[in-house]
Amino acid sequence: MIPFYKHNLKKDKNYLKKIISSTYLTSGPMCEKVENLLKKRFKTKFAILTNSWTNGLISILLSLNLKPKDEVIIPACTFVACANVVEMVGAKVIFADIDPLTKLMDIKDCLKKISKNTKVIMPVHLYGNLFNTYELKKKIRKDIFIIEDSAHAFCGKDNKNSLGKFSDFTVFSFYATKSITCGEGGAIITNHKNYSSKIRSISNNGMTKPAFKRFVNNKYIPWDVYSVGFKANLSDINASLLADQIRGYSKIANMKKKVYQKYIKQLKDISQITFPKQNFNKNRDFYLFPIGVHQNIRDKLIIYLLKKKIFVTVNFKSVTELDYYRKKYKKTHCPNSKKWGSEQLSLPFHTKITDKEIRTVSNEIKKFFSSY
Repeated sequence: MIPFYKHNLKKDKNYLKKIISSTYLTSGPMCEKVENLLKKRFKTKFAILTNSWTNGLISILLSLNLKPKDEVIIPACTFVACANVVEMVGAKVIFADIDPLTKLMDIKDCLKKISKNTKVIMPVHLYGNLFNTYELKKKIRKDIFIIEDSAHAFCGKDNKNSLGKFSDFTVFSFYATKSITCGEGGAIITNHKNYSSKIRSISNNGMTKPAFKRFVNNKYIPWDVYSVGFKANLSDINASLLADQIRGYSKIANMKKKVYQKYIKQLKDISQITFPKQNFNKNRDFYLFPIGVHQNIRDKLIIYLLKKKIFVTVNFKSVTELDYYRKKYKKTHCPNSKKWGSEQLSLPFHTKITDKEIRTVSNEIKKFFSSY
């Protein structure tokens, strides 16, 4: 069996020892420590840990006080959570098509879909391939917020600048299959002081101070609630898994880059396969290894590989083709997203995959296509 994913956590390390022996198990000193690591890494003023990417995005959108007429532009071919968060706060999703080569949001199509009601644009660094946020920022109104979906990327530079430089908010995911994981979790980085305070409060049931900030120098600091919030904060138990991974991420990223290059070497001569073109950026991340095959045979290839105990998946169908969104947003036209969503599948890809396993996956794909 060749699994789709394996995490990078060290089995012989007791991540929880310090947390269990301390006073605070949630939203305490460990979370603050990890937030400081994120601020230092990305050179931002503020970082906020959340219990998921999804709840982090909801917290941001709630802080922006979006109205039903307000529009949020997202790429059509991405994970459905990008659209779900907009629906959940009561705003309107606008789908932009993807570039047929990079599979990232098409800036030209995005610009066409900006209206007087556009409040937010949410580009996605899909598969770790960095979207050109700098180019987008130059061409849009200053009152439009940019939120970078960086669930697939934790490194890379856009125009020689780190992630988050040209956006108002950048959101990471630490879900189970991510290169950095704590099982469930996420983080927001931003330079907006006022919004940072609002987001931190909203993600902690609207309270102005977390528990461990209510006692300073043996004095009790009272808290208040100025707006409604919900439970989106991360526990120190989860956060304890993150610090070492953040500090050592360059090693993880380099290992995944080598796996990517080995796959490319094995598969590049198969004429029936296409790969997303790498956007121009420095030291991009490598989160997944997607390939494209003709939609008439994509599912047959998936079935063939699963029978060989090679576990693959689809990341992702176009959101516009999912039942809820297809019915609600009937007039959406994103042909490149629809096409890529019907062609794409992701191969096993993680730091622990062996050269033998990469060859096995590649050889089975070659065998499959030898009959076409």
